Amino acid sequence: LPSSLRIFEVDQPEVQARKRSKLPEEILNSKSVTYVTVDFTHQSLSKQLVDAGFDQSKPAIFTLEGVSQYITKNAVSLTIQEIASLTQAASSTFFISYVDESLEKNPEGCFGKGYPKAAKRARLITNLSAKAGEPWISFYSDKEIESLLSQNGYSIKENMTLEDLNSEYFAPVGRTLPENQLLKLEHFVVGRSH
Repeated sequence: LPSSLRIFEVDQPEVQARKRSKLPEEILNSKSVTYVTVDFTHQSLSKQLVDAGFDQSKPAIFTLEGVSQYITKNAVSLTIQEIASLTQAASSTFFISYVDESLEKNPEGCFGKGYPKAAKRARLITNLSAKAGEPWISFYSDKEIESLLSQNGYSIKENMTLEDLNSEYFAPVGRTLPENQLLKLEHFVVGRSH
């Protein structure tokens, strides 16, 4: 990435400390990366970013990957509201991943056709996450995410699962995953501010 690009790595204090302990020195000490700690349930993301030097007048890209299932729906909603408010003066692109609500309601629907023991696998995934101290507590429908983003000035440009990525990116290079190995439980969404 160009050195002129400012990167703000945001995470909970203990998670960020663990990640930073594994980074190579050249990345850890890069002048273009600012590490910002935030507890999404109790702290203002906007305040933490602005205090760390985030420039609200410049276009921004936000990624909220692997977060939405671990925090409450209210915390996700407030985070999106804060990002929309933070970027009113400039355009922004927002990437969010979320776990499909059918993981709880119809686990077989989150896996490719012929995936062995889909319901058992779904329970294993959620149980392992909980055992690691990070339970999955929030699941979403497509309409719920679309509404949440739309209410905050974002229109969805893409909503993909591994099944979509498989055909679009893996198939053309001869690395297609077979249907019985596909996990379709996580969605990857791109939204752009109006």
